[in-house]
Amino acid sequence: MHGLPLVFSLYVLSVVTPYVSAYTWPSPQYDTLEGMLYEGRRSDGSSLAALVHPCRKRSGTLASVPAEWLRFAFHDMATHNADDGSGGLDGSLAYELGRPENFNLGLNQTLSDFEAYPNKYISRADIIAIGAVFAVSTCGGPTIPFRGGRIDTWQAGGTGTPEPQHDLSTLTESFRKQGFNQAEMIKLVACGHTMGGVSSADFPQLVAPDPKSSFPVFDDFDTTPSFDEKVVTEYLDGSTQNVLVVGANKTLVSDLRVFQSDNNATVQGLTDKSVFQSECKTMLGRMLEVVPKGITFTDEITLLPAKVTAAQLTFEKDQMVFKTNFRLTQPINQTANANRNVTLFWCDKNGDNKNCAGGKTNSALPVKKLSDDPNVSPITLNMGLYFINYNYIVPIDTAASITKFWFQVDENDGSKPTTYDNGGNGYVIDQDQVLFVPMLSHVDLVQNTTSDAQTYTNRVGDGFTRNYKLVVAVRDGTNPSRVYADATDVAIQGFAFPLQTQIDFTPDSSIPSQSGYSFYSGKVASAGVQLTLDVHAEAAGQKYTQDFMETQELDNTPYVKPGPVSVTTTTKSSAGRMAVPNALAAAALLVFGAAVVRL
Repeated sequence: MHGLPLVFSLYVLSVVTPYVSAYTWPSPQYDTLEGMLYEGRRSDGSSLAALVHPCRKRSGTLASVPAEWLRFAFHDMATHNADDGSGGLDGSLAYELGRPENFNLGLNQTLSDFEAYPNKYISRADIIAIGAVFAVSTCGGPTIPFRGGRIDTWQAGGTGTPEPQHDLSTLTESFRKQGFNQAEMIKLVACGHTMGGVSSADFPQLVAPDPKSSFPVFDDFDTTPSFDEKVVTEYLDGSTQNVLVVGANKTLVSDLRVFQSDNNATVQGLTDKSVFQSECKTMLGRMLEVVPKGITFTDEITLLPAKVTAAQLTFEKDQMVFKTNFRLTQPINQTANANRNVTLFWCDKNGDNKNCAGGKTNSALPVKKLSDDPNVSPITLNMGLYFINYNYIVPIDTAASITKFWFQVDENDGSKPTTYDNGGNGYVIDQDQVLFVPMLSHVDLVQNTTSDAQTYTNRVGDGFTRNYKLVVAVRDGTNPSRVYADATDVAIQGFAFPLQTQIDFTPDSSIPSQSGYSFYSGKVASAGVQLTLDVHAEAAGQKYTQDFMETQELDNTPYVKPGPVSVTTTTKSSAGRMAVPNALAAAALLVFGAAVVRL
């Protein structure tokens, strides 16, 4: 069966305020969740959204991928027991697929769809929930509000998903355990069965297989693939094709039992398109927040209109560089301003011009500008937006380093430039004592074998182990007592227990010291595809950290030469105010003059 089969458990969704109003960079969990929801992909471009959008059918079986993803979320959640607070949307379904209630090819295929996307800040359960949000949105349904923070389990949960042969009292009791009354049961079954259908591979008693084909036969719940009210209007007018209503095997017509349990009163209230969409938005949103007791959700993940991503101080080609990306939204129905300048500004960390107090501000234009396809995420597409990304790579003098940066957007149309400076505080680079160096790091891909002791997977003989040699730079004079990294990889085939280990780095004499830095290396192996590092150097009672350094693009990212840097010099007038020699300097004063006083 594809689509949500029978029951849903609910968790009361509290009212939350949009996070963007209180957002402060860096906020790595929020940034990572926001990127997956609104860009639909990992930082290396691997797209989760593309697997389901636009309202796709699965190659081979021709099943509705959105219906399978929504059903997966339901089945994972359905282990919840409101009596003791156990179970819920926690990733346990990966270990429950052998149960009769979970027997389904689509669930196994969906598991494979999701397994490459969780990481340190996005749990597997959050990926499952985001998948359900995508599934509804891409087929014309409402955008379900999303909050992150679900915590994964690595074992099976209790039973919960009822089966089509269950009688009404069993169904009602299932909903009671999960927190629902009768009307909510009816609404959720309708919302779950507006997409997808029943497969001959799963229920041959309901859908006869085609003896001339090796592929399963699907009987859809209604006449459209869209997320719409047809599942109830066709039921009420007698034209329904839903085999869970009109199937010849009356033991298995569970939708009929549910829908008519209150003499059709609830489904009659769902025939209006806007009411159906609104009710399903509420019901499915609550479903996705059914979690084990003790879970604390993030605020609702709302779109950041301007976002800093991929900010990293590192070494490339014997040069310290600062790399970052600035993402702006653009309405789909408007042409982006070709005359727009988006300028990166920054201050020195050390020396006479520390914190720009010496009257000099560094600036650079992007080395590359990229416009995203509007289809990167069905959520963003439905908002009528797409993204323009401005990529920066700038050389940094190691003696001066960098303390903070900000951006100015000038449309060059006579309007006042807009400054993005993290609420007036700047985007702060808090340390330069230890830096991950991707360009000197390397990964080898090795086919897994049954004797491979380095393989962290619950499958035998398939997949790969990635053997990493990782390099970090340590500023001379730091004199660390220990250089190490916390390594995490949750994206392992089959939803195996994640890799969580520490890597110790030792001085690497094969890499010459450079510009006041020495290089250290360490090794680790993982069967996953999203190894991330929290790099640390401990020295004199302090710990310096670069958080959430990603490794997916090792050996695959072409070198891009840093762009040119401009230095704006300011002087003080007799009145004690800052005077500027040109328009660029005036812009620099505009965005930073107040910050100089605060520093």
